Amino acid sequence: MKKLLFAALAVVMCFTGVGFAEDEVQTWSYKIGDFDFIAVRDKDTNMGRDILLSPYSDTVKKTMPDNQNPSSINAFVLKTKDKTILFDTGLGAAGGGKLLENMKLAKIDPQKVDCIFLTHMHGDHAGGLLTKDGGAVFSKAVIYVSKPEIDYWTGYTDARIANYVNMTKDAYAGRIKNFEWGEEVLPGVKAIKAVGHTPGHAIYEISSNDSKLLVIGDLVHVLKVQMKDPSMAVKFDSDSKQATDTRKAVLRDAAKNKTKIAGMHIPFPGAGTVEDPNGSGEYVFYPAVK
Repeated sequence: MKKLLFAALAVVMCFTGVGFAEDEVQTWSYKIGDFDFIAVRDKDTNMGRDILLSPYSDTVKKTMPDNQNPSSINAFVLKTKDKTILFDTGLGAAGGGKLLENMKLAKIDPQKVDCIFLTHMHGDHAGGLLTKDGGAVFSKAVIYVSKPEIDYWTGYTDARIANYVNMTKDAYAGRIKNFEWGEEVLPGVKAIKAVGHTPGHAIYEISSNDSKLLVIGDLVHVLKVQMKDPSMAVKFDSDSKQATDTRKAVLRDAAKNKTKIAGMHIPFPGAGTVEDPNGSGEYVFYPAVK
């Protein structure tokens, strides 16, 4: 099972960090109906074959012969009429993440973020919640996370991880809320059960007018391989069979309903459409055009 990757605890990363040039675009904006949806780059990575459970399968050899799968750690900001909402928080500064400074490039003040929706609590998704001294990075934000997720990590056997979760609970005391699966937590934002990668992994459906987008968290790590063969699981999954079943179902529905997806490890800016051109369950991902 994957160790929780909280950068503040200096846990070894399971993928290779790659820097990006100063002139690269660090944010990218889309419209979802009346909402503004902004991809924010945290860090570039290469999700190679080593994270897969079957790293030398024929699919991997065909789709990734050079073991290069450019990836990212992304977060996403949603601006509604009256809320600024952040989906995941990246690694945090201690892990080399650039989320905060890139948010500021997009004129998004971290101190004015109203809500944070966590897909799950691995450190490259929740590591940005705390400062180096254990304080709250987002002074105003209410944190939404599934109850199975926070309960699992609170009682985790590795004390460092459990301590970090408890530090987060202390820093955001009174501002951590759970939700029911399928609940419209805020107007236009619905929490959907997508477990397997972790015991409480959530994805979020954003809808406005006739537009929809799914924030899919960690349903896809190795884009080249897992689009071609969604049954390819990664070593980080707590339940690889459940993670595989979830990924297949979400990709099938996204392709059928022409729903855009946005993934935390899809190459920045991370959003696009999924198609199943042959009806075979072998998908093609098309990055969204601004």
